[in-house]
Amino acid sequence: MRKTGYYEALGDTSYFIPYSLPPKDPKIDISGELALLYGESMHRLGLLSEMAERLPDLNRFIKAYVIKEALLSSAIEGIHTTIQEVYTQSLEPNKAKKETQLVLNYTVSLELALKLIEEESLPIVSRVILSSHEALMRLGEGDQASPGQYRKQAVRVGEHVPPPASQVIELMSELEKFINTDQSLPPLIQAGLAHVQFEIIHPFLDGNGRIGRLLIVLMLIKHRLLLAPIIYPSYFFKKNHAEYYQRLDAVRTKGDFEGWIVFYLEAIRESAHDAYQRVKDIEKLEKDIRKKIKSSPSFQRTQESAFQALNYLFQKPIMSISDLASHLGKSYNTSHHLISSFIELGFLEEISEQKRHKLFRFSLYLNLLEKDYLNNL
Repeated sequence: MRKTGYYEALGDTSYFIPYSLPPKDPKIDISGELALLYGESMHRLGLLSEMAERLPDLNRFIKAYVIKEALLSSAIEGIHTTIQEVYTQSLEPNKAKKETQLVLNYTVSLELALKLIEEESLPIVSRVILSSHEALMRLGEGDQASPGQYRKQAVRVGEHVPPPASQVIELMSELEKFINTDQSLPPLIQAGLAHVQFEIIHPFLDGNGRIGRLLIVLMLIKHRLLLAPIIYPSYFFKKNHAEYYQRLDAVRTKGDFEGWIVFYLEAIRESAHDAYQRVKDIEKLEKDIRKKIKSSPSFQRTQESAFQALNYLFQKPIMSISDLASHLGKSYNTSHHLISSFIELGFLEEISEQKRHKLFRFSLYLNLLEKDYLNNL
């Protein structure tokens, strides 16, 4: 049995200190099932990136996928809200939920991290990780979560007592070196190992799971295995949450890196396939709606505006008439006509009962975002 670390007693507490990566004595065994899964995962990531490159407006899809990953990653931590609540948060501020704000914080956290590594060309180091954590934890959990700071006190996670706070900075520095300079393993497997090491170190008082899963996506993009954050591995982790935690624990207790990597690669393979199929279905939905707009008498004089409104619906699938009017630069009456015509053709549905500031839902699109594709594999 491979040893992945050692215990250090301080007072009455015994802390687990992980050895630095990559795994040694023995080295990680990339053969058999693991090698097969690696090949399949790389193939599906390649197909997904090819499809993403063909999309006329990739940014539109990115926002939806980031929100979906935020919802799922947060749900693993017991933070529950819905995609509808996320999209209506800015439209109905009086009904804002703390849980919804935390999910929105995740999207800001990921966007900030991507900006630092792509636009500012930073490696994935503490500045990126701490900035992401600060964005994730602000406005929701206050100073108790120490936003943007490594923890300065001991924590316990079930049976696991992570390293003492005095060693967190050094251990994170070792992890940074592995992420940015180690070339002994393929980047896809490296990302899976970095995730489990991050969870063992547990460097923050709160938010470790969400930042740890965000780290996977950042590494895939950094290594050009993924064009943009359009997969959500948390989908697979949430559906198999008991095994997710068992596999993470088995690395620490049994040295079973291979078992974790097999599970992780399954998550990447299925998440990439899910995203590929979802993008195809969304692409088909848009083509079908555009055909109906072209052939509908309702849009005979407003066809171009209808196409602009449709594009906006994919960016913001829950909106008000005023919201659409502002975006299009059209009158309230023109926007009202467009929305009424969309409702008549079955593209939109009203979701609020008030006479003023009514909200409308692009259910055909949101249903595809919420569809459980993994059950159809």
